[in-house]
Amino acid sequence: MKKLFGFILRVHDFIYRKLSYLKLKTLIREVGENTSGNWTVEIKYGQNIKIGAHTTIGPYSTLGAMSPIVIGNFVRISKGVILETAGLNLNAPPPYKHQSKPITIEDGVWLATNVIVLGGVTIGENSIIGAGVVVTKNVAPNSVVVGQSMRLLDKKITR
Repeated sequence: MKKLFGFILRVHDFIYRKLSYLKLKTLIREVGENTSGNWTVEIKYGQNIKIGAHTTIGPYSTLGAMSPIVIGNFVRISKGVILETAGLNLNAPPPYKHQSKPITIEDGVWLATNVIVLGGVTIGENSIIGAGVVVTKNVAPNSVVVGQSMRLLDKKITR
């Protein structure tokens, strides 16, 4: 009985991963191999999104790509992360019109739970963005960023 239950779980996991890949492949212009996203991922303007290989997108995340979003290889996007390229132009008189700028997430980045990345931002390779951070400006490679003010905590040691 234990072996049967283990087999059923492995089959379920395999099917879930394949179906999530097919969902991304259907809605997004370019998706690398072994990339997965939870069923609850919201995708806006999928034709403007490119995702590299071996990338994971957690549940309840949003990819809003009025402008291009480019996500590299081996990126981990945790639960509730929002990548939003569009915002309102508050310099114009009401009604405010939308404006958008691209987002680039380079290879090896980890975006922790509930991170928000706004348009016009590039996050450098191998960087870690701590939970709840609102990223409004570029992040240098190998950085660890935490806190409400996007305070640079430390530089990662690379070998």
